[in-house]
Amino acid sequence: METLRKEVGALGWLIRMAILGSIAAAVYKELQLPPEKRTWHGQLFGFLPYDFRMPSPARIVKAWWSPRSPKVLTEQPFGVGWAINLPTAIRRLQQMRSPSR
Repeated sequence: METLRKEVGALGWLIRMAILGSIAAAVYKELQLPPEKRTWHGQLFGFLPYDFRMPSPARIVKAWWSPRSPKVLTEQPFGVGWAINLPTAIRRLQQMRSPSR
């Protein structure tokens, strides 16, 4: 049991360092641009979205609650990474649980 606790602790540390490293990389990327060209949103490594603009209520709702969208993962309204579109995720889980007819 102690080994499992250490392994989970090490995994948690790796995840935290990956998140902090991604935040640092996004800020560094923006600071490399001239001040007039900084947008504070974009992508790292061509796939990891980031957005450090002040989130609006509409962006928060769009990220977490967009039932008409087929996407489960949406861009985070603030920070680095993705948010989960809850209605679509729930719908997909229900489809997986129901037997095919």
